[in-house]
Amino acid sequence: MPVTQGTVHRSAHGYLPISSYGLIGDCRSAALVGADGSIDWLCLPRFDDASLFGRILDARRGGYWQIRPEGRHVAKQQYRDRSNLLRTVYSMSSGVVTVLDFMPVTAPEVEGKARARSEPRLVRLIECLSGQVGLESIIDPAPDYGRAPNRFACSAGHFHGDIGSHHFCIQSSIPLVGAHQRFTITAGETIAFSLRVSRAGHCSQRQWSAAHAQRLARDTQEYWWRWIGGCTYDGPFQEHVWRSALALKLLTYAPTGAIIAAPTTSLPERIGSHHNYDYRFTWLRDAAFTLYAFFQLGLIHEADAFFKWLRLIGLDHPKHDIPNLYTLDGRATAPESTLDNLSGYRGSRPVRIGNAAANQLQLDIYGELLDSAYLYARFGGEITAAMWDELRPVVELAIERWAEPDRSIWEPRGGDQHYTYSKLMCWVAVDRGLRIARHFKLPHRERLWVKTRREIHSTIQKRGWNTHLGAFTQTLDGDTLDAAVLRMSQTRFLPDHDVRMKKTVAAVGAQLSDGGVLVRRYLRSPNDQGRASAEGSFLMCSFWLADAMAHIGELDRAQSLFERLLALGSPLGLFAEEADSVTGDLLGNYPQAFTHLALVGAAVNIERARNHTLGERGLPARKVAARARPSHGRLIQPVSKHLAPSRKPRNS
Repeated sequence: MPVTQGTVHRSAHGYLPISSYGLIGDCRSAALVGADGSIDWLCLPRFDDASLFGRILDARRGGYWQIRPEGRHVAKQQYRDRSNLLRTVYSMSSGVVTVLDFMPVTAPEVEGKARARSEPRLVRLIECLSGQVGLESIIDPAPDYGRAPNRFACSAGHFHGDIGSHHFCIQSSIPLVGAHQRFTITAGETIAFSLRVSRAGHCSQRQWSAAHAQRLARDTQEYWWRWIGGCTYDGPFQEHVWRSALALKLLTYAPTGAIIAAPTTSLPERIGSHHNYDYRFTWLRDAAFTLYAFFQLGLIHEADAFFKWLRLIGLDHPKHDIPNLYTLDGRATAPESTLDNLSGYRGSRPVRIGNAAANQLQLDIYGELLDSAYLYARFGGEITAAMWDELRPVVELAIERWAEPDRSIWEPRGGDQHYTYSKLMCWVAVDRGLRIARHFKLPHRERLWVKTRREIHSTIQKRGWNTHLGAFTQTLDGDTLDAAVLRMSQTRFLPDHDVRMKKTVAAVGAQLSDGGVLVRRYLRSPNDQGRASAEGSFLMCSFWLADAMAHIGELDRAQSLFERLLALGSPLGLFAEEADSVTGDLLGNYPQAFTHLALVGAAVNIERARNHTLGERGLPARKVAARARPSHGRLIQPVSKHLAPSRKPRNS
């Protein structure tokens, strides 16, 4: 992708802007690489393991691995075309050198769940393009979030050590003599570093060379080319959609099919605030939204893996509820604690690991889960009897609990309320459950489900609509706006031409945005004790507004807003959870699945509004037959008319 970024400098306290990081990964873990060539975040062997490098959370004690030129230079970063290989280009008076950072991955390792353990987990490939450049490599590990002693040492040309139950080994095509090493590279030369992980007491040293690193780079790029080649989006924002899809793929955990919300923890929602949370888990909501984005792009293999993961976590026996979030291997627990030894990004304490939101009641997840199953069916997947045994109890839970108060999508840590969005998604759960059951002739309680669907729909229309405000509100009988109700257009709760939908979109745009671009989640009420009074604007909500504008026919405004939002991403096209409403600086965990999937949805729906030949799936109907292609062995099937949602809600 021909997107570059200029040289950036660390603050006086040693921090880079969040937007100055690129993401690399292997669908098992991920690393953040700064624009100055510093790996400032890396947890191995999994996303949710303790960090080896965590400088982004403490510039002094967090640990990092930086490769940079000696002397004055200009740096820029760019991804290799349509891939997750990240190149940093250093230019100086004596020459030009590139550092290619990537985590090796091949199709068998992702789709077959196998792992070539002899290969490195991370590669840094240095090439001199012209002249002669002096470089330095500074390796400063801080194991276990900086809590464990650094036992790395050089021996036999390797820099390695045991940390807990793992052994970490850094090799190079040149002998390593210490943690801080200087070397010179001339035009035509290549030097390669690698990081391997094995069990403690067993060093996995292998023959290593620059040629080996180059082969891994070719294999990895080939994998990403093949994967993104399955993307069926063909619109004007193609490069941005590709980058979002590639970022979302990096948030999938190949061994189980889990999908995480973000690869980081405790990047603050506001600098200096205590609203810093661990997002390295699978929220059913986030995963369902991510699947929706993949579906819109014709990438359905991830759905197969995700529904296998659902079998793993055991949704077939929910007692009174199902948890909101799970670990990568399906455990429904994530006890929250703080790391007092780390100062947090730019002094934003505390640094948290685990997430207490696992224990909240969030009724909206029922609808998001059933909607993902419904979309899976619409795109050719089969809802088997065994899968229905898992999903039907979720519909029953929505029927049983929809009238209760909860915490809903924003997870406030105050009290429960009757959130309109949660009622909406309970309606979605019952509606999608009915459609699935009827289409596949699966057992269900038809009369009860139809009656409840009608009752929820009626309740939202009567108690969720505020005539004085001219919009649907955050809570039933409330007077507070909430951007989450923009999802009404996406879920087909009301027809796009419904005047209440148009008024709600207008109200959100007028009252929740700053200058009509950045959208806050909601206007605060006096009884909201869950968060501070100020926070960044939520980028997902901003893209939702553009999406909703496209749905109701305001195409020019939708496209204008969408294009302005794209300018707020990082120079590499990555987005965090939030943006500062004044400076536009990215805030929160990064990259954030929520934001990227909302970008994809808005891009698809804007193109659907522009190109009236587009079908329900967001793909040109006249091209479906010609462009249908195997996606990891599955042919993308036409949408079933029986499953496609009507423009007008069916309430009987």
